[in-house]
Amino acid sequence: MAKFQGFKATALYERLSKDDELQGESNSILNQKKYLEDFAKRNGFDNIRHFTDDGFTGTNFNRPAFQEMLREVEAGTISTVIVKDMSRFGRNYLQVGYYTEILFPQKEVRFIAINNNVDSEQPMGNDFAPFLNIMNEWYAKDTSNKIKSIFNARMNEGLRCSGSIPYGYNRLPDDKQTLVVDPVASEVVRQIFEFAAEGKGPTAIAAELEKEKVLIPSAYTAKYHPEQSNKKAKEGSCNWSCTTVSEILRRKEYLGHTVLKKSFKPSFKMDRRSVDPEDWLVFENTHEPIIDQELWDKAQKSLDKGRKRQSMPYGYYTNSHRLCGYLFCADCGHRMSINHHKRKDGSDVFSFRCGNYSNNGKNCTAHYIAANTIEKLLLQAIQRLSRRVIKDENVFAASLKEAYEQELKKRPVANRSKLKESEKRFDELDRLIRSLYENYSKGVLPERQYLSIMKSYAEEQDALEKQIAELKAEAVESDPPAFKGDRFIEIVKKYKNPTELTDEMLRELVDKVLVHEKVKEEDKTSQRIEIIFNFVGPVDLTPLPEEVQEAEKKKVHEAEQKAVKKEKKKKEKKAKEKKKRENKRKAAMEKRLAENDGHLYPQKICPQCGEPFWPNTARQIYCNKQCTKDHYSDVLHERRREEKGDHTFRQKNCVICGKPFWPVNGQQEVCSEECKDIRDKRYRRKLYDEVLAEKAKKKWALKKELRLSENEGHPYPKRICEYCGKEYWPNKHHQKYCCKLCGERDFTAKNKLRDKSAKEGHNFYKTTCVECGKEFWPVGPAQVVCSEECRKKRQRKLAKQRRAADEALMKGLSATK
Repeated sequence: MAKFQGFKATALYERLSKDDELQGESNSILNQKKYLEDFAKRNGFDNIRHFTDDGFTGTNFNRPAFQEMLREVEAGTISTVIVKDMSRFGRNYLQVGYYTEILFPQKEVRFIAINNNVDSEQPMGNDFAPFLNIMNEWYAKDTSNKIKSIFNARMNEGLRCSGSIPYGYNRLPDDKQTLVVDPVASEVVRQIFEFAAEGKGPTAIAAELEKEKVLIPSAYTAKYHPEQSNKKAKEGSCNWSCTTVSEILRRKEYLGHTVLKKSFKPSFKMDRRSVDPEDWLVFENTHEPIIDQELWDKAQKSLDKGRKRQSMPYGYYTNSHRLCGYLFCADCGHRMSINHHKRKDGSDVFSFRCGNYSNNGKNCTAHYIAANTIEKLLLQAIQRLSRRVIKDENVFAASLKEAYEQELKKRPVANRSKLKESEKRFDELDRLIRSLYENYSKGVLPERQYLSIMKSYAEEQDALEKQIAELKAEAVESDPPAFKGDRFIEIVKKYKNPTELTDEMLRELVDKVLVHEKVKEEDKTSQRIEIIFNFVGPVDLTPLPEEVQEAEKKKVHEAEQKAVKKEKKKKEKKAKEKKKRENKRKAAMEKRLAENDGHLYPQKICPQCGEPFWPNTARQIYCNKQCTKDHYSDVLHERRREEKGDHTFRQKNCVICGKPFWPVNGQQEVCSEECKDIRDKRYRRKLYDEVLAEKAKKKWALKKELRLSENEGHPYPKRICEYCGKEYWPNKHHQKYCCKLCGERDFTAKNKLRDKSAKEGHNFYKTTCVECGKEFWPVGPAQVVCSEECRKKRQRKLAKQRRAADEALMKGLSATK
């Protein structure tokens, strides 16, 4: 019996992979659950909980239910883990051994594998468990090697093994190896290579595609080819990345080649690794190319060379861009460096990124932002300041002063807190160093470890000492500059309702701009920008309700104008395409008429009459309707001759037995006289059921009505009981006695008078035939005739009597009516 578990649960873990399904029903999830529940009930394990991973391999442990069970184990809410066998738990013997030999014992969790007789509370029976784990992993490794050998063999033959296909191609429904060109996506691919050949880089190409609202490959596949989609792209997404463009430009599949073995997995335990391009398997001219070799060479040359971007060095800002010297990284504090390149039309494009990142690339991130974006934000901020000053100058000045004072109060508090933390850590390092030396002097700590740890502590103390000195120097600095809100407001009033950002406006109002790194939340990317103004510092420029309404109206108006332009452009494009199609159709028609002497289709020879003719449709075979009728008539007669042979009529199937037979006339439906008799009987029965039976019912209803009227509502006339002599109304036509008791008494009296030995071994006494008068031994108590011939005579006689009685009855009934 299991020990008392308190409120802890018993975990029943089940796992099934696609390979396990091939081994039979015994490994199914339902059978595993029933098997584990029966075992738990028999052994007294209560408070059971199921953790099920359906469709997950055992070679790794990134399974939802398994990870949930581990979290419960870490939380201490599980006392026992039960599995069907060790392979259900996992097929990696190192990780299985870690959980069963280290983690579960540390958490006081009992582990049981039923079929392998493994129980952590019985250590003597678990000696074979490591070998079981190795065998389970060997099974997974063997399966991986077999699959890998199959894939290598297929790739060596030039067969694709991957489910993904290059953007710009589609698969044939019945042939997954052959790639066909997608008419829409292939144009985008060709355009990408043409941009690259013109000297544009991947980033510029991605921006151009995004500007033209071209769907990214995954979104295009999800919309137009959902059977090939992995459902990872957002519907209608046009956010191209330079990585996607670079991958397209490097793919040789667009030359019509098949490229295989680009990556491999050294082991089923390791992640996929890239293969050197020299070791790729390339099969040339396997499908239709999208681009030619000349365009490929131009694009690769441009891609390898790269565009030379102008990078302005430090101190060069006044001659490069007016924002240089204003932008700083919000994380590391370094000045933002400028990047400059020219578009195809000759216009300049400026952008900024963190100077620390540009120089080192490791100490910070890019903090990339475009110069025109910063200019728009600065202009919007100054416009909001102007509107607020015009609305209420005094209220705005008071809010500026209050925000400035709160910002000043935060600085010394932050400095003191940081100084206190640094001094505390410095003292703590002193204590650690003394303790480290004591352990070293006592021989507890080896010299090598002592020197290594001592070096790291010393370096950290030097850095702290320098930081403490800087913080103390900041604490004794002079008072912060005085608030000059009036001066700031005068400058803002000077630029009333500006429509563009000028150099003078930037110089007089803006101190610096702090650029934060971009933050991606779900499908949206945002970037925070802090503007520090002269005289007042940062200003809260949260849009007012009326500003939000005005911005929304403007946005709606712009969207409407954009929609109108888009619709107009769409209509123009549609009209242009229609005109182009009409011209193309007209040219094709003229060409066909010229080639065929004014006819739409080339001349043909009628296969029926052999005369040449000009067809009216592409599918016309015969010169006129008569030839068509003659052809089909000949075919029909020929087919009938082949079917009938020497017989006059075609073969039929018997409607009774279903056997095929050759009829002697067109109306014959049965193959023999026996089937004919069966058919006739069925017909007569059907006739009786449909016609005669209804007449008989009416007849018997009339007879019943007459009898009831004649016999005072009884079905039969009065009779005299053969035993007691009383009159009675019988319920049946053969009833002889007034009651059951009289019948039994009469039977008993007759049997007493008879001698049983007179039966002479028969079941019943000898009786006299009512028809011929001969004596015979009956086989039943109701038999009154001696033979079949007498039975038929009696039936004919009784039928005649019934007919006579019916005729008399019907005559009497008609007379009464």
